[in-house]
Amino acid sequence: MSNKVLTRRERRQQKRQKTTNYRYLKKGSAVVGTALVTVSVAAPLLNTHKVEAVEGKTTATTSNVDQKAFINEISSQIKPLAEKHDLYASIMIAQAIVESDWGNNEYAQAPYYNLFGLEGQYQGQSAMLDKKDSENGQTEKKELKKYGSYKEAIQDYIEIIKTTSRDGNENYFSGTWRSNAKDYQAAAAALAGRLNEDQGYVQKLVSTIQEHDLTSYDATQPVTPPVAQPAPAEQAATAAPEQPKEYTVQSGDTVNSITDQFGIGVKEFTDWNKIDDSTIYAGQSVIVGNGAVTQDAAPAPQAAPVETAPVENAAPQAPAAEQPVVNTTASTDVSTLASTSDIAQPQPTSDATAPAEQAPAVKQDQPAPAPEKQAVQNDQAAQQQAAAQKQQQEQAAQQAAQQQQEQAAQQQAVQQQQEQAAQQQAAQQQQEQAAQQQAAQQQQDQAAQQQQSTDATRGQQVVNEAEKYIGTPYVWGGKDTSGFDCSGLTQYVYKQVTGKDIGVWTVAQESSGTQISVDQAQQGDLLFWGDKGSSYHVAISAGGDQYIHAPQPGENVKYGSTQYYSPDFGVRVY
Repeated sequence: MSNKVLTRRERRQQKRQKTTNYRYLKKGSAVVGTALVTVSVAAPLLNTHKVEAVEGKTTATTSNVDQKAFINEISSQIKPLAEKHDLYASIMIAQAIVESDWGNNEYAQAPYYNLFGLEGQYQGQSAMLDKKDSENGQTEKKELKKYGSYKEAIQDYIEIIKTTSRDGNENYFSGTWRSNAKDYQAAAAALAGRLNEDQGYVQKLVSTIQEHDLTSYDATQPVTPPVAQPAPAEQAATAAPEQPKEYTVQSGDTVNSITDQFGIGVKEFTDWNKIDDSTIYAGQSVIVGNGAVTQDAAPAPQAAPVETAPVENAAPQAPAAEQPVVNTTASTDVSTLASTSDIAQPQPTSDATAPAEQAPAVKQDQPAPAPEKQAVQNDQAAQQQAAAQKQQQEQAAQQAAQQQQEQAAQQQAVQQQQEQAAQQQAAQQQQEQAAQQQAAQQQQDQAAQQQQSTDATRGQQVVNEAEKYIGTPYVWGGKDTSGFDCSGLTQYVYKQVTGKDIGVWTVAQESSGTQISVDQAQQGDLLFWGDKGSSYHVAISAGGDQYIHAPQPGENVKYGSTQYYSPDFGVRVY
């Protein structure tokens, strides 16, 4: 009869039953006094397990309560890191459970914290501990990595899954990534024969995930890692076109003189500046070259135009004063009176400034006029004198009004000239200020371009230097060309290019420059993994989403991508 294969649950129930039987046997042995015999008979039925108590830390057991506590403890650290790095948290939790036997294996407890049973060294730290060989099932002494916490073990595991190259495969474990595996089962299948040689390893992971509902810890949305800015060469290829060349209109300029001066066509000039009637004014900023401006671009603000015609130096002429209208009513009345008299009447002087005071001419051979006629003549003379005086007064008033108008016109002309001079002076000042601002801006732009060019050149030099060491083996603590660790590579490269010592380990190198976000990283910037003050990996940005780093033991210096293994922040050293 073949032995039945028991499930994990059935094995636990059988174990509890054996434990219960042992208790009954112990009680019976106390009655009959045959404890020794009872123990010798019951001993083979027990599956004893040694558990080491660690001060300040609850040791997990296989009870449901302790299993839940163990899952809660490690999932709180695994879940956010798995989500960030495009991995299934359920797979990582299940691996930690299977590899550490719920944290009971010695190497998974303090002071080792090796949750995944990873062999080798971590930052130069390791310990020779017992580990069951997955192929032959025998327990052997092996060099296992030693960590300072579960978090370090999880971070190291992620780095292995995201950066390992083997058997010609640049991303050896990429089949386990969420972006490549449609579900946790596909991710588990991708681990077959890679991390553990146990043929039943994949099924153990899947059963553990299903039994403890570990998929509840998986992220629901895919991760989009931050992508660094393009390299300077790429930026240059996509740089914005050169700004159009501008010119400030001077007094006396015309459209033709400007187009001739700069060798451009009138139609181009008017199209670039949106001029319909060829009207320009002093102080106006116009485009005289390139013309690569958007349709909604407008000229820079300038002084309000004084004239709409082409620029002229002459001041505007004062308007001519109106000529006064002479009232001839009085003279008409006098002539009328004179025509109705049969006696010669006195005539006004030629300049019409004073009435004639001469007495009427009388012939000597005529008899003296009669008294009545003389009275009429005297009345007519008085009337003529009054009319002449009235006309003189009106002319004087008209002359005074005309003088006032002329004076007002002169004052207005002077005021206009003063205003025009003030406007021209203001326009000139604005031109000078604009020229000064333009010169200052040009200096700033040139300085910024020179700095950017210097930074880009320095960044390219850093990348070129780092590329020389691609293929150099990873050596913990290595700081020269015989072997590098991650911080040793960055320290060596920067010292070769800049002569500056940026520090011997990752946390020290965090303070070597200005902190930036990952998407701001350019060639030569440093990229860090982990929180600031406790980073655990560093690389050199090569521009775009590429970087150069010394990944881990067993690997060589090589290129990596933020699309696959995303850093947390960057530092600009130069």
